[in-house]
This record gives sequence, structure tokens and C-alpha cells, in this order.
Amino acid sequence: MNRFSRSIIVLFACALLPFAAQSQGKVVRVGVLMPISGPGSYFGVMGKEGIELALEQVGKTDLKGTKLQVQYEDSACSPLQATNAVKRLLDQFKPHIVIGEECSDATLAIAPILEQAKVVQLNAGSVTMKLTESGYKYVFRIFPNAEQQSAPLVRVAREKLKAQTAVILYEKTNAGNDNAEGFEKPFVSAGGKVLAKIDFGRDVNDFTAIATRIASLGKVDVLPTFALEGQQVRLSQALAQARVVKGGGGSGVQMGSIWLPWGYDQKAGQAALGYVRIVQFDPTEKRKIVQDFIKAFQAKYGADKTPTHINAHAYDALLLVAEAVRRGARDSEGIREQFSKFKDLEVTTGRITFDRKGQNSDLSVVHFVETQKDLSWKGVSWQ
Repeated sequence: MNRFSRSIIVLFACALLPFAAQSQGKVVRVGVLMPISGPGSYFGVMGKEGIELALEQVGKTDLKGTKLQVQYEDSACSPLQATNAVKRLLDQFKPHIVIGEECSDATLAIAPILEQAKVVQLNAGSVTMKLTESGYKYVFRIFPNAEQQSAPLVRVAREKLKAQTAVILYEKTNAGNDNAEGFEKPFVSAGGKVLAKIDFGRDVNDFTAIATRIASLGKVDVLPTFALEGQQVRLSQALAQARVVKGGGGSGVQMGSIWLPWGYDQKAGQAALGYVRIVQFDPTEKRKIVQDFIKAFQAKYGADKTPTHINAHAYDALLLVAEAVRRGARDSEGIREQFSKFKDLEVTTGRITFDRKGQNSDLSVVHFVETQKDLSWKGVSWQ
């Protein structure tokens, strides 16, 4: 090859550089931190299902030439593993936005890291008040916080269930503590009496002693419970065996916020009877966007599968990123700007309006359900 030919090739390659850069600029990188291992691994399985479905749906729409690229990391519901995972994402993947984590302690661990990197964090499943009360500019959450969940729980306990007494059960985490405190204060202020607050670590598997202690306290009207699904199943069964709750022939009503996915009732069996709780997604809701989502979900994953709130809020999170891109966002700053403008945006879980702290202020994402004798749930309009 002569010198002239080499020069032409070099010039041609240089001419292509702007086009290559322009092409790279049309990819928005989405990091996803989910617990794929550990006691919260069901979050990761269901969350990935929701995001993969959303990617398919978004791929059929016009994002003005922009592609969404997703990379998953296992954060294990653990602050340490989540910290290592987000640092790896930032170093290797360089995301414009990170969706995650599901567990509050892990979410709080990664928030300052993403804030320092000026990368948007979109949280879909953590309840702790600290996340949106810490002054972060790059944090947004579509999940109702502890106060937004506890206030309607207390209102239902006092006004609908006529509860006078309560025993609060919760895991020893930021989420558990915030939920417990969020229920206790307004319940007592409304005239109720908390007979006991009982916390436990995630390593506890036998709840017989706790159920026996509760049975000795006398009549308990409601038992607000805040823990991951595995412990909630075992706790409900122990309470039923001790004849504390309706599922065991007692009078107490277990209550809960958005911790349990669709399918908990079948796992807990008859012990789940009468359980009143908040869910972020109700598959029995008749809104078109909900029914379209269910049809698409079942077409992809099986006609016998009902999407959970975890599937739904992960799906919604990816749709919000796509909507920001559709409105012109091409990097983290653009996504932050567009998120800040979201008002009354309909998704499968409800509607999204971010307040100045990045918290969704629309309580349409709070749905009450009650477990029936056949272990199905009935949507109830209590909010």
C-alpha cells in the first residue's frame, strides 16, 4: 500500500469519528441492581422479568433513534454487596441511570455513591424515609415511602377494622424500623394502644416463641407485620397455630405494607385468611394499561403466571426511563431534568408525580387487598 492510499484511509477513518461518537451518544445505559441471591432473591427474579418485558415493549416504540442498554448486577439485599456492585457498574458500564435496589439498607448504601457520581438513582421498592429525606438531587422513587403506607394502614385499622389494640412485628432493618414507627405514632395518636413491638433479624426462622408471647397478651385486634416473604409466611403460620389470627380461628387481623408479592397467600395457606395489606399493583384492576400489561406478561412468561407488584414496578421503572428519553434525555442530567417534570404520568402501578425531593407524591399506587377463604385476594376501596 502506497503513502497516498494510507493517507486516504486515515482521512476516511478520521471523518468517521464524529459519526461513531454520535452513534455512541444515542445509547442510554441503564444499570440495574437487584438481589439475585440471598433471602430477597425473589425480588431479582421478578424484577428482571418486568424489565425484560419492558425492554421488548419499548423496542417497538420510537425513542428518536436512541437505544436503551441494560446491565444487571447482583446486590443481594446487602449494603456491602450493593456498594461493590454499584462501584463496578460505575467503573465498567458507566450508566446514565441506576434502577435499584429493592431493600432499603442496600438502597441507602448506594445513594451517596451515585449522588457523588451525578448518576440518577430510580428506586422502585424501598420504603425507608431516609432515601428522599437526605437532600439527594439524583434520587427518585416510585414506591410509596413508610409514611405514605403507614397512614392509610392506620386509618383502615382504626376506622374500618375498629382496632383498639395492636402488636407490631418487624425485621430489624431501616425499612422495618421506619414501617413500625410509621404505624405506631399515628395509631397511638388516634387512640389505639400498642401492646408490644417485636423485632427480629433475617436469620430467624422459628416464630413459635413470638406467637406464644402474643397469645398471652390477650385480645389483639391488628398485627401490622413488616418482613420479607419467607419470614412472613412462617410468622403467619405460627400466629395461626397459636390461634391469634383469623386463619387459626382467632380474631386478630394481620396487616401489612408493600412487602409481599402475589402468591404469598398460597404459600402461607389458611394462615393467610383475612390478611389485609397494601399492594402496589392489583392485577384485578380494570384499567386498560393494567390489563394490557397482564396480557403481555402472560404471553411472554406463561398464561398461568400472574404478575406481582415487583414485576410491575420494575416494568414501570424502565418505562419511565424510556419516557424521559422520548422527551429528549440523553444522559443522567437530562434524565434528572425530565423526571423532575413528570406529572400525573400513568403506569401499571398507578400514577407518577415526583415532588421536589424525588418522591412520588401520588397515592394512586396504594391498593388495599384482603385474603379470602379460597386464598384469592379481594381488592377493597379503603384508601
